[in-house]
Amino acid sequence: MDRIYCDSNVYRILKPDHPYHKPELHMAFEDLKDKFLFIFSDAHLDDLSESLPDYRDRDLDFMGKYVKDNFFSFDHVSKKRFQCFLATPKEAFNGKDYTAVRKFEKDPWNFDNLFPDDPDMPELNALNKLLKSYFDLPIAALAPPIDTSSLDEKNKEWMDKILPGYHPGMSMRELMESMSGFSAGLLTDDKQLTELRKFIRDYVDRDKYSFEKWGMAFDEKFKETGFGKTFLEMVDSTLGENQKDNFYQRFTTAYSMLEVYNITQERKSGGGLKKFDYSSLNTDAMHAYYASFCDYLVTDDKGLQAKSHIMYQLFDIPTKVLSTQDFINIRSQLTGQEETVDRFTGSMKYDMKHAFMIRDKYSFKSDSQITTFKTTHYYFNYFNRFQIIRDREITSVVFYCERLGHGNFVMYREIELLISKLLKVFGPDLEGKGSYTFAENDHAEEQHEFRRWQLGNIEISLLNSQPAWGNFLCLSFDFQNNNKPLN
Repeated sequence: MDRIYCDSNVYRILKPDHPYHKPELHMAFEDLKDKFLFIFSDAHLDDLSESLPDYRDRDLDFMGKYVKDNFFSFDHVSKKRFQCFLATPKEAFNGKDYTAVRKFEKDPWNFDNLFPDDPDMPELNALNKLLKSYFDLPIAALAPPIDTSSLDEKNKEWMDKILPGYHPGMSMRELMESMSGFSAGLLTDDKQLTELRKFIRDYVDRDKYSFEKWGMAFDEKFKETGFGKTFLEMVDSTLGENQKDNFYQRFTTAYSMLEVYNITQERKSGGGLKKFDYSSLNTDAMHAYYASFCDYLVTDDKGLQAKSHIMYQLFDIPTKVLSTQDFINIRSQLTGQEETVDRFTGSMKYDMKHAFMIRDKYSFKSDSQITTFKTTHYYFNYFNRFQIIRDREITSVVFYCERLGHGNFVMYREIELLISKLLKVFGPDLEGKGSYTFAENDHAEEQHEFRRWQLGNIEISLLNSQPAWGNFLCLSFDFQNNNKPLN
C-alpha cells in the first residue's frame, strides 16, 4: 500500500552524519520517497520540542525531504478527532505552542492556566467564573467520598502520595490541587512512574496475565486478578463517559496501561526495567496511534514494536510493524509493484483467472452482476481489490483500495501520486489535464472523474466512487460487451 509511518529515530539514523547511519536504509528511502507517502505527526514534533532550535530546524528540514507535507494531527479542543493536513514539519511545528505545554506539565491543575480570563471576552470570563464556582463545591456533593478505612498500609501510603491531605469535606478545587504534585511528577519524572509500576507489580502477580506468558489472551486473563475486569474494561473504567467513544483517548490510554500494569515490561540492554515518564510513554502511544492510519509502522524501538503489535491485534488494525531491516528487505518487493503497461496487463490477465473471489451478487438497483476479488498484488502499490461489473451494454473492471482499519479514506496526495503513476503508464490523459493540481482540491468531493484515457477500445478512468460505495478512488476499465475483458 502507499502510506508509511516511521518513528523519529528512523529519521535520525537516515542522516549521513549519525553514528548508526544505515546506507541501505537511506537508499530504500531515496527509492521510495516519490512512490509512497511518508507520514509525520504531532508525535514527531513532540519528540523535537526540547531540542535546541538550530538542531531542531535541521531535523525538521531533513525529515521534510521524505514526509513532505503529509501531516496527521488530533484536535484536542473543539472537534476532538483525527485530522489530516497539508503542512511541512517546520510549518506544523511553528503552529504549536510548546511554552503552554511546558507550563501545563509543571502545574497541571493550576486553575488560572486551565481557565484563563481574556479582557476582550467578557462572556468567556463569566463562564470561567461559573466553572470555578463549580469546582469550589465539596466533592461529597458530586461523588461518593473515598473510604480510606479499608485500605492496608501500602495502599494508605500511596493514597497519601497521590492525594495528600485528603478528607471528604475538601472541594473539587482542593482535590485537584492536592493531586497536582503527583500528576506533574508522573508526566515528567521517570522515578514516579517506575514507583507506580513497582507498586502494581507488588499488588498483583503479572505472571497471571503478562503478554509474554499469555499472548493476546492477556485481556481475559486480566479479569482473574483482584481488578476483576478484563484489560479493556479496566481501560474504559479510567475514562469518562465522553472519552470512551473517542478512539484516540481509548487507544493511547490502553497503550500506556500495558506498561503501567506490567502487561509488557520494557527493559534496558542490561536487563533492568527501562525508565520513562508518562509524557514520553504517551508520545510513543501517539506514534502507534497515528501509524494505525497507515499501512506500515517502521521502528527499531523494541517497546514500540511490541506494544504497537499488541494494540493493532487488540483493536483489529491491519498496520504492519517493521524494523528498519524488515523495511530494507521488502524494498525490492515494493519497488517491484510499480507498473509498466506490460506488467499491468500481464497482472490483470493473471488476476482474471486466479484472484480470490470475495463475493458475487446481483444489484437490482443497477441491473448488473457484481463480482469482487482480492488482487494477487498491490497495483500501483495502492489497489488491492477489483470488481467485475456486468450489465447489458458494458462490462467494467474496477480497481480500488480497501483498508480494513479506520485508515479507509483518501488523501489529496494519494490522488496526486496515483495520477502521476497513471500518466507514466498510460500516457497523456484525453483532456490533457496532466498532473494533479491542488486547485482541483476545491472540487474534489463533488468531482466524480479525475482523468480519462483510451487504450484501443477500452476506456480507462480514475474516479471517485459512488457515495453509497464508500470513500474510494477507483480505476475503471470499461469494455463494450462486444469486447471481452483481458483474458
